[in-house]
Amino acid sequence: MQLKIFAATLQSATYSRALHVLISAAVGPLCVLVYPGFSESLPRTLAASAVVPVPVLLLLGMVPAVRHVEGVQARLLLVPADEGEIGLAPAQGLASRWRTSVWLVARVWWGLLVASTLAQLLSVTGTLATLPAAKRSSTVLGVELEGGHDRIWVLAFVPLLLLVIAGVVVGAGQAQLAVAKRLLGPSTAERLADAERRADELLARNRLAGELHDSIGHALTATVLQAGAARELIDTDRDFVVRALAAIEETGRRAMDDLERTLGYLKEVEQPSARKARPTLEDIGQLLETSRAAGATVRSRTAEDFTPVPGVVSREAYRILQEALTNAMKHAPESLVDVVVELTDEHVELSVTNTIVEGTRRARGTGKGVRSLRERATLLGGRATAGSDSGRWIVSARLPLRLES
Repeated sequence: MQLKIFAATLQSATYSRALHVLISAAVGPLCVLVYPGFSESLPRTLAASAVVPVPVLLLLGMVPAVRHVEGVQARLLLVPADEGEIGLAPAQGLASRWRTSVWLVARVWWGLLVASTLAQLLSVTGTLATLPAAKRSSTVLGVELEGGHDRIWVLAFVPLLLLVIAGVVVGAGQAQLAVAKRLLGPSTAERLADAERRADELLARNRLAGELHDSIGHALTATVLQAGAARELIDTDRDFVVRALAAIEETGRRAMDDLERTLGYLKEVEQPSARKARPTLEDIGQLLETSRAAGATVRSRTAEDFTPVPGVVSREAYRILQEALTNAMKHAPESLVDVVVELTDEHVELSVTNTIVEGTRRARGTGKGVRSLRERATLLGGRATAGSDSGRWIVSARLPLRLES
């Protein structure tokens, strides 16, 4: 027990909590100083300090912003292990306001009790510590003790009293923290709102992770294939090497743009122009050329005008195509890839088909790409599928042109 108290006295949180307790002890005397004034009797003054502020504290607790102020102060000085255990939101509803009022009253009463106890303990400790040197008698807890060198034995009680004082300081702060968690902790509604906020943040980060996976994954796959083909033909086909290097440069530049935009989202400093920079179906020609420059044989049949496609649908359709082409180049680099993008009155329909080449060494995948394209389609109210059929691997998606609000 003594070791725990000693260890606690070495922690800064112990003293910040003690400060929080003692600050509240000053509220009662200040109110009594205004009205009705201090009494000559210490017990009466303490009683008045506990009673007079109560009406003011109960009314003050009804102000919504007070709960926020108390929450901030409690987090800073009481130092909870998890800051979420003490809410910061203004009071919502009568129950939350009453809890704030009860907290204010309990805080003032507890502060008075702790301050009074510490004052008595410090007084007794100081008296006993100086008693052997005193030339007159002193009163300790109502007991009159004679001073003098023959009273040196009372010094044996001083370390014990110091331990008690340390225990009071540590225990008072911990008790204050426990009460704060109960009365200032977030309500059920606040916990649900916080959980929803965290879920939204997690969903947004997962979407950004998917965005990076699709964009950077395609760029790296295309770059690796282009660099490998250029190395093989560097001595025989200089024109192809030049085209491959140019494609690598363009692919890297677009990947860097995607990375910078995504990091902008994460840092919450995205510029309005960043969203316009996201590739759409209007950029499908460049995507196909990049794949061809990487050595893939790509046949395409696409609509001539993608103006009717909403921006978000066009961007997600581009990412689905990008992921499908990446998978085709990674898992079947020698096969013919057929790309079809068609517009109907209600949907954007796209498919990417490649032949499954038997005996070709296939790169191992995690399945994240397929899950990503399915999630993109589902979030828009469409659907996407990926699987083998008659020796071919087919990725298809149908996305709505009209999004329901």
